Amino acid sequence: MNHTLLYGYGDGCVTIFDPKTKQPITVYENSLNYHALRDALNANDKEQVFELLDEKQVLNNVTNGRVTVTGDTVLLDGEELHSAEAKKLVDLVSEGTANIDRWFRFIEKLHANPSYHCRKQAYNFITHQGMCMTESGNLIGYKGVRDDYKDKYSGKFSNHIGAELSMDRSNVDDNPNNGCSSGFHVGSHEYADNWAGSDGRLMIVEYSPADIVSVPDESGYGKLRVSRYKVIDESHTRNILNDGAYGHETNDTMRLFEYLDTEDTHEDGIWLSQVKQEFPDANIDMIMDAVRNHSEYTPTFDFDNYHNDWKMRFESISI
Repeated sequence: MNHTLLYGYGDGCVTIFDPKTKQPITVYENSLNYHALRDALNANDKEQVFELLDEKQVLNNVTNGRVTVTGDTVLLDGEELHSAEAKKLVDLVSEGTANIDRWFRFIEKLHANPSYHCRKQAYNFITHQGMCMTESGNLIGYKGVRDDYKDKYSGKFSNHIGAELSMDRSNVDDNPNNGCSSGFHVGSHEYADNWAGSDGRLMIVEYSPADIVSVPDESGYGKLRVSRYKVIDESHTRNILNDGAYGHETNDTMRLFEYLDTEDTHEDGIWLSQVKQEFPDANIDMIMDAVRNHSEYTPTFDFDNYHNDWKMRFESISI
């Protein structure tokens, strides 16, 4: 392809001149193809750039052709996906996650749930914001607990970081018409944060889609019952997580945030290359997680063509 590559970066977007239509195309950072386009532009891969102007092509590329889009229908190996399943894939791709193997593991676990009705109910819950996905294909949820980490309903179960709780699936109420009933409850961010209240704590928990038993009809499907879950972190800021990938290295993200949280970063910004000197595995996704999960700031990124590098700054979140 001999077309000249003409493009420019704006505030949270990139504009590319499409030689086919003879028109500029602006792609925003919340678009599926934004991160892939950014990488292709940095690599000066003209063919890849022009191919990625078709947003739907991104899903096809990252899944090696297993996922295709026909109209509004998303297909996996020719079988239609539920909108909640498709949304999880879109969440990952939109934030620039290159490895989406975790999404395939999530699909396998969800479809391994022994109850057809449970799988159908699960879709009502996992569409809530902040339902991230772990490397193993598990999902992230929230739990509001007492100040001493005990559950607020019975006070019997400790939900300290690292706690793993389980019960026989047969002891969990599978009737969605029953609101408060037997079983371990996991909530959406809004539901669990309200349940924790000002005198409680908000915990981040991990559970397998295969262990979902029921999603009560009440409260806008804001909670579900599971047979097992693990407490992996505490949300001190009470901020909602991104919908995409979630890592387990919470100590590493805290160290990364502490490194970034300096006067220079707030005022002048810091180059991504500088960060990578101290944290070789750091990328934009990791920085976003570290800052959003451990502070009241939001990170902004601007690409500098002269330095061929990203500069990051902290900005206060407007309340």
